Amino acid sequence: MKIVGKTCTIRPLELWDAPRLAELKRENPEIFEFANHVFPKNVSDEENWIKTSISNTTMFWGIESDGKLIGITGLSGIFWVYRSAEFLIAIYDKNYQRKGIGLEVTYNILRYAFEYLNLHRVYARVNENNVSMIKILEKLQFIKEAKLRQFYRLSGKYYDALQYSIISNEYWRLKQNIYDILFDKV
Repeated sequence: MKIVGKTCTIRPLELWDAPRLAELKRENPEIFEFANHVFPKNVSDEENWIKTSISNTTMFWGIESDGKLIGITGLSGIFWVYRSAEFLIAIYDKNYQRKGIGLEVTYNILRYAFEYLNLHRVYARVNENNVSMIKILEKLQFIKEAKLRQFYRLSGKYYDALQYSIISNEYWRLKQNIYDILFDKV
Protein backbone atom coordinates (compact mmCIF):
# COMPACT_ATOMS: atom_id res chain seq x y z
CA MET A 1 0.00 0.00 0.00
CA LYS A 2 1.21 3.49 -0.86
CA ILE A 3 -0.84 6.63 -0.24
CA VAL A 4 0.37 9.96 -1.59
CA GLY A 5 -1.17 12.88 0.28
CA LYS A 6 -0.85 16.65 0.27
CA THR A 7 1.87 16.81 2.95
CA CYS A 8 3.34 13.32 2.98
CA THR A 9 3.41 9.79 1.61
CA ILE A 10 2.57 6.63 3.53
CA ARG A 11 4.58 3.76 2.13
CA PRO A 12 5.84 0.29 3.05
CA LEU A 13 8.85 0.18 5.34
CA GLU A 14 12.02 -1.20 3.76
CA LEU A 15 15.16 -2.61 5.38
CA TRP A 16 17.11 0.42 4.18
CA ASP A 17 14.88 2.52 6.46
CA ALA A 18 16.48 0.97 9.56
CA PRO A 19 19.44 3.38 9.84
CA ARG A 20 17.15 6.42 9.42
CA LEU A 21 14.69 5.14 12.04
CA ALA A 22 17.53 4.46 14.49
CA GLU A 23 18.99 7.93 13.82
CA LEU A 24 15.64 9.68 14.36
CA LYS A 25 15.07 7.90 17.66
CA ARG A 26 18.61 8.60 18.83
CA GLU A 27 18.37 12.30 17.92
CA ASN A 28 14.89 12.77 19.40
CA PRO A 29 14.70 10.86 22.70
CA GLU A 30 11.71 12.94 23.82
CA ILE A 31 9.52 10.94 21.43
CA PHE A 32 9.48 8.20 24.04
CA GLU A 33 7.48 10.53 26.28
CA PHE A 34 4.24 9.71 24.45
CA ALA A 35 5.07 6.25 23.12
CA ASN A 36 2.95 3.27 24.01
CA HIS A 37 5.37 0.67 22.70
CA VAL A 38 8.99 -0.33 23.16
CA PHE A 39 11.33 0.92 20.47
CA PRO A 40 14.17 -0.99 18.85
CA LYS A 41 17.53 0.21 20.16
CA ASN A 42 19.84 -0.01 17.14
CA VAL A 43 19.96 -0.58 13.37
CA SER A 44 19.95 -4.38 13.70
CA ASP A 45 16.91 -4.27 15.99
CA GLU A 46 15.21 -1.87 13.57
CA GLU A 47 15.83 -4.29 10.69
CA ASN A 48 14.34 -7.16 12.69
CA TRP A 49 11.33 -5.00 13.59
CA ILE A 50 10.81 -3.97 9.94
CA LYS A 51 10.83 -7.64 8.88
CA THR A 52 7.86 -8.25 11.18
CA SER A 53 6.07 -4.97 10.47
CA ILE A 54 3.50 -6.63 8.22
CA SER A 55 1.71 -9.76 9.41
CA ASN A 56 -1.82 -11.07 9.73
CA THR A 57 -2.39 -8.88 12.80
CA THR A 58 0.02 -5.96 12.27
CA MET A 59 0.58 -3.45 9.47
CA PHE A 60 3.16 -0.68 9.81
CA TRP A 61 4.24 1.82 7.18
CA GLY A 62 6.73 4.65 6.89
CA ILE A 63 5.71 8.30 6.76
CA GLU A 64 7.78 10.24 4.23
CA SER A 65 7.86 13.97 3.55
CA ASP A 66 10.20 15.98 1.34
CA GLY A 67 11.72 12.68 0.20
CA LYS A 68 12.80 11.50 3.64
CA LEU A 69 11.42 9.16 6.27
CA ILE A 70 10.02 11.14 9.21
CA GLY A 71 8.02 8.56 11.17
CA ILE A 72 5.84 5.48 11.19
CA THR A 73 2.16 4.66 11.35
CA GLY A 74 0.14 1.52 11.44
CA LEU A 75 -2.58 -0.77 12.63
CA SER A 76 -1.76 -3.25 15.36
CA GLY A 77 -3.64 -5.99 17.15
CA ILE A 78 -5.92 -6.49 14.18
CA PHE A 79 -8.67 -8.79 15.34
CA TRP A 80 -10.30 -10.00 12.13
CA VAL A 81 -13.19 -11.77 13.87
CA TYR A 82 -14.38 -8.49 15.41
CA ARG A 83 -12.95 -6.35 12.57
CA SER A 84 -11.06 -4.15 15.04
CA ALA A 85 -7.54 -2.68 15.24
CA GLU A 86 -5.43 -0.19 17.17
CA PHE A 87 -4.12 2.86 15.30
CA LEU A 88 -0.55 4.02 15.99
CA ILE A 89 1.49 6.95 14.72
CA ALA A 90 4.86 8.47 15.58
CA ILE A 91 6.36 11.44 13.77
CA TYR A 92 9.94 11.23 14.98
CA ASP A 93 11.42 14.19 13.10
CA LYS A 94 10.68 17.33 15.15
CA ASN A 95 10.86 19.47 12.00
CA TYR A 96 7.66 17.82 10.75
CA GLN A 97 5.60 17.88 13.91
CA ARG A 98 2.62 20.23 14.26
CA LYS A 99 2.38 20.80 10.50
CA GLY A 100 -0.84 18.88 9.80
CA ILE A 101 0.94 15.69 8.80
CA GLY A 102 -0.44 13.74 11.77
CA LEU A 103 -4.00 14.71 10.84
CA GLU A 104 -3.53 13.72 7.20
CA VAL A 105 -1.86 10.40 8.08
CA THR A 106 -4.52 9.53 10.65
CA TYR A 107 -7.31 10.17 8.14
CA ASN A 108 -5.59 8.16 5.41
CA ILE A 109 -5.05 5.18 7.70
CA LEU A 110 -8.72 5.36 8.72
CA ARG A 111 -9.67 5.42 5.05
CA TYR A 112 -7.53 2.33 4.44
CA ALA A 113 -8.91 0.57 7.54
CA PHE A 114 -12.57 1.17 6.75
CA GLU A 115 -12.62 1.21 2.95
CA TYR A 116 -10.03 -1.43 2.09
CA LEU A 117 -9.75 -3.71 5.13
CA ASN A 118 -13.46 -3.36 5.93
CA LEU A 119 -12.80 -2.93 9.64
CA HIS A 120 -15.67 -2.02 11.94
CA ARG A 121 -13.72 -0.29 14.71
CA VAL A 122 -10.39 1.51 15.05
CA TYR A 123 -9.13 2.66 18.43
CA ALA A 124 -6.16 4.62 19.71
CA ARG A 125 -4.58 4.89 23.14
CA VAL A 126 -2.81 8.12 23.89
CA ASN A 127 -0.85 9.50 26.83
CA GLU A 128 -3.10 11.98 28.63
CA ASN A 129 -0.43 14.69 28.13
CA ASN A 130 -0.20 14.24 24.36
CA VAL A 131 -2.41 17.21 23.56
CA SER A 132 -1.51 17.25 19.84
CA MET A 133 -2.69 13.68 19.28
CA ILE A 134 -5.81 14.17 21.38
CA LYS A 135 -6.73 17.17 19.18
CA ILE A 136 -6.23 15.10 16.03
CA LEU A 137 -8.41 12.26 17.31
CA GLU A 138 -11.15 14.61 18.42
CA LYS A 139 -11.01 16.58 15.16
CA LEU A 140 -11.53 13.30 13.28
CA GLN A 141 -14.50 12.57 15.53
CA PHE A 142 -13.03 9.72 17.54
CA ILE A 143 -15.04 9.22 20.73
CA LYS A 144 -13.25 9.15 24.08
CA GLU A 145 -14.32 5.87 25.64
CA ALA A 146 -11.99 5.23 28.57
CA LYS A 147 -9.33 6.52 30.89
CA LEU A 148 -6.75 3.83 31.59
CA ARG A 149 -5.29 4.67 34.97
CA GLN A 150 -1.51 4.61 35.32
CA PHE A 151 -1.18 2.86 31.97
CA TYR A 152 2.21 4.24 30.89
CA ARG A 153 5.41 4.11 32.89
CA LEU A 154 7.96 6.69 31.79
CA SER A 155 11.10 7.65 33.67
CA GLY A 156 9.83 5.93 36.80
CA LYS A 157 6.49 7.76 36.82
CA TYR A 158 3.05 6.48 35.83
CA TYR A 159 0.68 8.31 33.50
CA ASP A 160 -2.91 7.74 32.51
CA ALA A 161 -3.88 6.88 28.96
CA LEU A 162 -7.02 7.94 27.17
CA GLN A 163 -8.64 5.50 24.77
CA TYR A 164 -10.53 6.82 21.76
CA SER A 165 -12.35 4.95 19.01
CA ILE A 166 -14.26 5.46 15.81
CA ILE A 167 -16.59 2.92 14.25
CA SER A 168 -17.41 2.46 10.59
CA ASN A 169 -20.72 4.37 10.46
CA GLU A 170 -19.03 7.33 12.23
CA TYR A 171 -16.22 7.20 9.67
CA TRP A 172 -18.66 7.32 6.76
CA ARG A 173 -20.35 10.41 8.27
CA LEU A 174 -16.90 11.97 8.82
CA LYS A 175 -15.95 11.33 5.21
CA GLN A 176 -18.80 13.53 3.99
CA ASN A 177 -17.14 16.55 5.64
CA ILE A 178 -13.49 15.55 5.45
CA TYR A 179 -12.36 18.37 3.15
CA ASP A 180 -13.57 20.97 5.64
CA ILE A 181 -12.01 19.09 8.56
CA LEU A 182 -8.61 18.54 6.91
CA PHE A 183 -8.36 22.11 5.70
CA ASP A 184 -9.73 23.85 8.84
CA LYS A 185 -13.07 24.95 7.42
CA VAL A 186 -14.90 23.86 10.59
